[in-house]
Parts: sequence; C-alpha cells; structure tokens
Amino acid sequence: MSSGFLVTLPLQLACQMINGGNPNFENISFVFNKTTPLPEGYTDFPDVGFAYKYYATKMTWNTARKQCITEGGSLAVIDSLDKVKHISSLKEKSVNVHVGLHRLFNAAVWTSVRSGQPVGFVPWKPEANAKAGVGNCAVLWSDGSGVSPSKCNEEKPSVCEIPLSKKYQRKVATLQNVESLRQSKVSVDTRRVV
Repeated sequence: MSSGFLVTLPLQLACQMINGGNPNFENISFVFNKTTPLPEGYTDFPDVGFAYKYYATKMTWNTARKQCITEGGSLAVIDSLDKVKHISSLKEKSVNVHVGLHRLFNAAVWTSVRSGQPVGFVPWKPEANAKAGVGNCAVLWSDGSGVSPSKCNEEKPSVCEIPLSKKYQRKVATLQNVESLRQSKVSVDTRRVV
C-alpha cells in the first residue's frame, strides 16, 4: 500500500532543502539542457535565432537545398535586413549565393524552403524585379544589397541555416535574486511507501 501527497513549495525552500540550508544561495546553478555543439562550420547569430554555414562549392539550387537538409538545416531564408548583413559577412564578396526562397509552385508567390509558406518580407535588391525577374529561385546578391531572382539550374555557392533551438543553446539559471525566488514555486513529490 502506498500513500503520498503532492506539495507545492516555494523555490527558495526547495533550494534550502537541496543545498543544506544555505540562505545566501551562493553559487547555486541548475542546468536545464545540455549544450550540443553546432555542426562543424556553422556560425551562430543569436539576434536572428540562426546559425549559418557558407559553401563555396558551386551547385544548383536544388543540390544546395539537399546539402543543407543532410545537416539538419535548410537553405538560408532571408526575410530580414539583419539576415542579409550576417550572411554577407560569411560569404565571398564577389559571388551571388543560393538562398532558401523560391516560386516553383506559384510564379507570383515567393515561398520559404523552411516552412513551405509565403514569405511576408523579402529584402529585395533595389534593381531586382521580384515579379517578372528571370528565375524561380533566389540568390543573395554579391554586394549584399539584397535578394534577387535567379535561375535554379545555375551553379552557385550557397548558405545553409540551422535554427538556434533548445538543441543548440545552453540554458543555465543561476539563483542569485532571493526576492524572485520567493515568488517562484516548485512542485515536490513526497510519496512514502508503507
């Protein structure tokens, strides 16, 4: 026969129980997730939530897309000016690179390879004609001035992206603020077997 009850304790009290009554909470840390290193060659940009890898090897857009998938990522979806800046910092300055936008299913709609959904904002190169431009795939222009349509079968370098998720980020909570601890609660299971 077993009996037990579930008690909700303030986090401060639970920490005292774990730490032998140390009321100052000095040097107490909880690691919630293990750190997983990024795949080789990726550079992380936490402000946009992605890590990027530049491939200098020239390949078609579809071959580049498949290469990114083998690493657990996708061709880089450029949907902000910050992403243009970060990706431009990684690539050779004199080349256009394949990126993860296409209009293969609907000539009027640019779609993300990551989500399969239309992209709300694309930082087009000022001279680019996104509606009537030649090509159904997209490239980041060599000078970093924006995205432009391109032919999918042209061989170019490419950039892959991997989202910075719980898998690749280390989360450590350090308990230093006693006041915030008093407001937090933790559940402790106190079952006894009789």
